[in-house]
Amino acid sequence: MLRNPYPIIINFLVLVFFLLAFLSAELKGKLILLGIVVLLFGLPSIISFGSVAWIVYAAKVIFGLGCYLFIRKQGFL
Repeated sequence: MLRNPYPIIINFLVLVFFLLAFLSAELKGKLILLGIVVLLFGLPSIISFGSVAWIVYAAKVIFGLGCYLFIRKQGFL
């Protein structure tokens, strides 16, 4: 049984907002977004400390909100 579904929901929403922001960004923005996503999703597999996981989840939420605001600013949604 799944005890905590919030990380899965956060990952899904961040990926959706990232993909929409990636589609609406220009080349330099795409590279920056791609670098941030690789860092956010690659860091927990490299460093597996309990406190780092919560920091990464908070960073994913902030990144997802930033992607959402970027999408709204671009008029994509």
